[in-house]
Amino acid sequence: MKKFKCNHVLGLLLLAGVLTGCGSDNDTASNTYEVTVSNLTHNQPLSPVGVLLHSESTDLWEVGSPASVELEDLAEGGSNAALLTLDDGYKEASVSGNGLIMPGNNETITLSTSDNGSNLYLSIASMLINTNDGFIGVTGLEISNLTPGDSMNMTLSVFDAGTEVNSELVNTIPGQMGEGFNAERIDSNLVSHHSGVVGMDDGHSDSVLDSSHKFDNPAVLLTITRLD
Repeated sequence: MKKFKCNHVLGLLLLAGVLTGCGSDNDTASNTYEVTVSNLTHNQPLSPVGVLLHSESTDLWEVGSPASVELEDLAEGGSNAALLTLDDGYKEASVSGNGLIMPGNNETITLSTSDNGSNLYLSIASMLINTNDGFIGVTGLEISNLTPGDSMNMTLSVFDAGTEVNSELVNTIPGQMGEGFNAERIDSNLVSHHSGVVGMDDGHSDSVLDSSHKFDNPAVLLTITRLD
């Protein structure tokens, strides 16, 4: 089992909403897209969202396979910086959200690319900060069929990065000022669909979470609009 170390600084940064990951690396471009992320949960703030555009289909994770270190960093600690610097040779643009997206709120992120739009794919990811390693996202979503003025909507469920035990202990939850990223991993170490929060109200006496932190799927509404 993974050994936990408390990192109060990371938790405070997340709660203050100042962990913004890396910024845009867009160049002057001809096509512009808006990505709106709406938080549908009751008490699960989302970490700053990382958004990437690719000119080839790229999977940043796959259910049933181990998480990358970059995904682990986001899913355990809420930082999108490493994920956004990934470059497989096909990355067109990458942008970070400005801060936490609180329950009931949303954020719109704008990306531009010089690609003509005929072969474009979108990936996004964000941590539910009142979990051990839960995250939402989509990877390798084709948006090539969007023409200027078109929009598409989809809902996102919660994934478990599989890199950390879902102990719900106070010193392991970033949203409760516990630790974030820890390079040690549990043996299973496979991305899966999240089984949900148990919480102290339902018999997990050591949990720092309660019923308000539970989430129904979907947890996020995603809207993608091509502007030009």
